[in-house]
Amino acid sequence: MKPHCGASAPFLTDVSLDLTLSPLYRINTQEPASLPGLLAVRPPRKTARGREQDRLVVYLLLSGNASFSSPEYKQLTEDAAAQFYKSAGTLTSALRAAAEAVNRLLLERNLSTSGRGQYAVGWLTLAALRGAEAPQCTFLLSGPMHVFLLGSDARHVHEPALTGKGLGVSPSSPYYFTQTTLQPNDRILLAGKVPAAWESTLAENSPASLEATRRRFLTLTSEDLNAVLMQATQGPGAVNIARTPATPALEPAAQTETSSTPRVQQAGSAPETPASAYTIPTDPLPASPIRVRTGEEKNGEGSSMSAREFPASIPRAKPKAEPVEPILEDQAVLESPQPAGPREPSARTRRAAQVVVSRMQAWRRGTDRWNQFLQRFLPRLLPGNETGEALALPSYVMTFIALLIPLVVVTVASVVYLRYGRSVQYENFFQQAQNARVQAVSLTDPVMQRDGWQSVLLYVDKAESYRETGATAALRQEAEANLDALLGIARLQFSPAFSNGLGIEISRMAATESDLYLLDARTGEVLRAQLTGRGFQIDTAFNCKPGPYGANAYQVGPLVDILALPVLNSVNASVLGVDAAGNLLYCAPGQVPQASQLPTPSTNWGRVTSITLDGGNLYVLDAPSRAVWVYAGKDSTFVDQPYFFFGGQIPEIQDGIDMAVSGDDLYLLHADGHLSTCSYSRIETVPTRCQDPAELLNPFAAYQDSDLFAQTHITQMILTSPPDSAILLLDADSQGVLRFSPRSLEMQNQLRPTTGSSNPLPAGTIGAIAAGPNHVLYLAIKDEVYYAANMP
Repeated sequence: MKPHCGASAPFLTDVSLDLTLSPLYRINTQEPASLPGLLAVRPPRKTARGREQDRLVVYLLLSGNASFSSPEYKQLTEDAAAQFYKSAGTLTSALRAAAEAVNRLLLERNLSTSGRGQYAVGWLTLAALRGAEAPQCTFLLSGPMHVFLLGSDARHVHEPALTGKGLGVSPSSPYYFTQTTLQPNDRILLAGKVPAAWESTLAENSPASLEATRRRFLTLTSEDLNAVLMQATQGPGAVNIARTPATPALEPAAQTETSSTPRVQQAGSAPETPASAYTIPTDPLPASPIRVRTGEEKNGEGSSMSAREFPASIPRAKPKAEPVEPILEDQAVLESPQPAGPREPSARTRRAAQVVVSRMQAWRRGTDRWNQFLQRFLPRLLPGNETGEALALPSYVMTFIALLIPLVVVTVASVVYLRYGRSVQYENFFQQAQNARVQAVSLTDPVMQRDGWQSVLLYVDKAESYRETGATAALRQEAEANLDALLGIARLQFSPAFSNGLGIEISRMAATESDLYLLDARTGEVLRAQLTGRGFQIDTAFNCKPGPYGANAYQVGPLVDILALPVLNSVNASVLGVDAAGNLLYCAPGQVPQASQLPTPSTNWGRVTSITLDGGNLYVLDAPSRAVWVYAGKDSTFVDQPYFFFGGQIPEIQDGIDMAVSGDDLYLLHADGHLSTCSYSRIETVPTRCQDPAELLNPFAAYQDSDLFAQTHITQMILTSPPDSAILLLDADSQGVLRFSPRSLEMQNQLRPTTGSSNPLPAGTIGAIAAGPNHVLYLAIKDEVYYAANMP
């Protein structure tokens, strides 16, 4: 996807602040019309989730001795913007992904040119705006960049210890985040190098206009400049880049590679500078003018931006082949082409050949000298050879020795690297983790705190890939504890219920204080696990499976749902199952199952999906028929005709997969993971009302920039036992359980297993959940069950 720049977007009409960028760019007394490395974009038509309202400013400086062309600058900034808008999730994670894209490309460029002694280091500032009347502006800084906030939140952001040297130096570079709230007429200055003459003006913070402030900065010094001045003004949310008439352009340095990337020039803008390359000075003042992107480029028919390669110089691409004209058959006969003479090799090819030949000759001379040394030295090691006469060894022995010695040297070098080189890598990443911790501790915004502690864990992971120490373990423990507190996560210690897998596919579970019942989805049979002094043991004598039962020969099909019955009931059963046709099966240890058929409702059965008990009544979900039937219970038997839970308002529940009831409140889980609620009305004039979807509340401020519930995969729901009843929603993919208050549907916390080696759960999707009355939580993964005591 190509990002929009300057064009209006229908989904940003609620934004009431425009952003105007004015470059402060001077090189050798000249002021080009546009600043290389500057890009301002609005969201494209298609973005990743969470990027629909984000405007982005990319400001990139390159230092070093490598030459960059205008298309190369342009592509670096556009790749960063493309990566930002295709990154879902939090705003800071998208900014980090954009910066890592630039770092990766610069690092590849530096590695490819290291043999020629050429390098480039990128100093990067990303600014993302989000919000309406008072947009939040979040900055990412990499390299010793400066951000001056000249408005209501006046401050100077410059953290070289945390932002590092810049991009393109190592596979991972440190980033620093900061945030401010923009008000009308607020101004921001971005710069990599701040002239001393600006210090008094930056300290004054006078409420001058953008153009007046720009002129003052330009006239205060005659030095080369590379900075960006931004101002927020009332408007519909446009992002504009002010252009000034350019002074005569510089003479370009020698450069032959150019990019064939098509360019779009916005109507009314200054003519685009040719894609010439200029030699970049060692300080971060790029000297090649580049057009700032102001329109949408399309690739082919769609507007999606695919991953692209660098232009021809980063690294060199294969030149396009000249078009071959078709040769007609007659021409082939009459015009026999003359054989081409040998082509003179280029200077570069000759130099490469000379290097190869010289290295081969050096290797041969070194091998000969080594062989001569061995022939003189080895005889001295033999007993009785005091004269030191040369020892004649076969050529294959000498060849073997010549090959063995380099192998030994490589082995020793590898050992040295593993001992000392890995230690250096460990120290580097551990230091970055400590720097990230310092930043996370200093933050007050919960979202930025969350991202800060996540950065700490990222660097700890990288450090521990080289060495695990007590220091990394302590830092990891601190980061995880702070993250859990921010995200409302309660860690439970799970233990395996069985020593081996059961060989079944567990789809439902029900638990009492001493028994655990497991429904096998393959056979529709229920297994019983009994809690003993040695843990859980499977009761092999327990019988609860489909088949014909009783004098009436009720044919019970594969069970689709189960629930644990109260201890005292007239059937003396401990677990109740139901098949898709509404047949009930009562089972108990040491007894023959008893079957009965639910009285058929007036509309007949479509397919029973789920059952639940509340207040002695049995609730049956028949999703295909859009019905919930309520059977009044008599000591856990249900022989009377049911009544319809809904009145005239029948909700769309054809995709209902699970159900829970608390008093007159019904909770329905849909196949796509959303929840709907209905309140039964006992007054004839007031109908039963439903809310679909139900609104789930997340009180944790660290989720302000993301929708936790949109990222979950909810597959089952249960209601825990009173007096502290809670709704548990199973997030199958993340192996977590979301815990809600029944009436308000406000999330209380997330129940998750411990991390690291203390977590026995294997990777995979959780298939079923159950909670016992004694606050024991059960999770089933494939054919294994894990339990945790002391559930909140």
